Amino acid sequence: MERLAIFWNKKHAKQNMTQEQKKCAIYTRKSNEEGLDQDFNSLHAQREAGEAYITSQKSEGWQLVENEYNDGGYSGGDLDRPALKDMIADIKANKIDIIVVYKIDRLTRSLMDFSKLVEVFDEYNVTFISITQSFNTTTSMGRLTLNMLLSFAQFEREVTGERIRDKIAASKKKGMWMGGSPPLGYQLDGGKLIPQPEEIKIVQFIFEEYLKCGAVKKLKDSVDGAGLKTPLRISQKGRSYGGAAFSRGHLYHTLGNPLYIGKIRHKEKLYDGLHGAIIETEIFEKVQHQLKGNSAAKSITWAKSGCLLKGLMYDCDDVIYSPTYTVKNNLRYSYYISQNLIQYRDHPNNVLARIPAHEIEKLIKLALKDWMMGIRGLRRAFPKQPDYYHELMIKNPIPLRRRFILSILQKVTVHSNKLIIEIDPEKLCKEIAVYYEIAFVNLSKSNIKIILPFKVLRANNGAIVLKSNQQNDHDPFNIPTDQLKRVVRGIIWRDEHFAGKTLKNIAAAGGHGENFVNRCIQESFEFPKN
Repeated sequence: MERLAIFWNKKHAKQNMTQEQKKCAIYTRKSNEEGLDQDFNSLHAQREAGEAYITSQKSEGWQLVENEYNDGGYSGGDLDRPALKDMIADIKANKIDIIVVYKIDRLTRSLMDFSKLVEVFDEYNVTFISITQSFNTTTSMGRLTLNMLLSFAQFEREVTGERIRDKIAASKKKGMWMGGSPPLGYQLDGGKLIPQPEEIKIVQFIFEEYLKCGAVKKLKDSVDGAGLKTPLRISQKGRSYGGAAFSRGHLYHTLGNPLYIGKIRHKEKLYDGLHGAIIETEIFEKVQHQLKGNSAAKSITWAKSGCLLKGLMYDCDDVIYSPTYTVKNNLRYSYYISQNLIQYRDHPNNVLARIPAHEIEKLIKLALKDWMMGIRGLRRAFPKQPDYYHELMIKNPIPLRRRFILSILQKVTVHSNKLIIEIDPEKLCKEIAVYYEIAFVNLSKSNIKIILPFKVLRANNGAIVLKSNQQNDHDPFNIPTDQLKRVVRGIIWRDEHFAGKTLKNIAAAGGHGENFVNRCIQESFEFPKN
């Protein structure tokens, strides 16, 4: 018996020595900062529970890592959290095998975000454990249960959001100020807006000066000339802001804010506010009438719809381009303009500040078409898919309609000599899967980038023409479709004209104007260009 006991002890000790060590990380989160300054708060409680659970699994080789991942004061509605990002980085560095949380909603409250995290966990063989809920994401049943719980968590979050929106709407109907930075002319006192005498003078100066000069651009010059600055404010986190020159946007907002006549705006409706007015209603209405008149009189105004790259195009300094248009001879010309130009700031050298909408959108469409038809780009973007997937997409390409482009396009960055087109791989895969009725596996996590070199040309009339450097300059037919149609028509019509047919008869037969027929014939003489 003694020998048997010695043998058993040696065998058991050997098994413990060969037990694989599993590196465990504890993630904690609290939605607000209330109570975080206490000696023992919610984050400490979550971590103690996690440490106790890991200790109970010591026989399985579980070992707590040194790094702590605590997000205090961050919502679970998104993944933009510093500790969570650090944890994901350590997962990718193979420093973590198991993640332990007190409850699943500490990790995330979004079903979509959770699915993204699970993909990362699966890729790096990481197990997810909830202490108060017995889950293991390595099993299908565990995934199903987790998805169900997250669905309820997301439902609770959406219901809470609806309640908050309803509360804000009801409060504004009563004329209450519902938080945020106090506007120019007021200060907060117990959650109420109180007129500030020194700032009232600035507001009144802005309104009176605008009625005199009649334009916000001139108003800004007057305000800067008077040395007026935005008021200094202290945020709830103790940060100071303000004390800078008024921007045109700030002046526009001030002139159009009904708060100054004692009203509270909620969406499209106005309600009587509990605060005092500092601008007379008659003056405010005159300003609104003048603003509206100036807007209608401008030949350049913001395009409300129809712009493919609205909110998607930036320059190399990450400054956005905004869509706009001008009207000349009853014709509308759309283009994109940099916010640097609008705000009178410096713009990067050799980078276009104004870009014709037709030219840039045409380049984007051609680049996407070439990429979708290229086997190398598809294989690089979707490396682990069956070969017939790639062949199917090339032989039967998806039509590049507006809806499809808007759904997959993530960002377009304009440099002096190239465009960087970023595509969202998840949305692209979704569109492809629906169109071809196929499924993807092991998708890329980073955006797909298409680099398109281009050069700027100037037409005879001064218009800007963008041309891709990838186009074949020696191919005379490599021109826009509408131009090619004019050239073909011009060749036919010039032969008819030389045969004795008048331009008027040619135009009448084709249902065109004489000027258009003449233009086509002129372009046919210039084709091909060297």
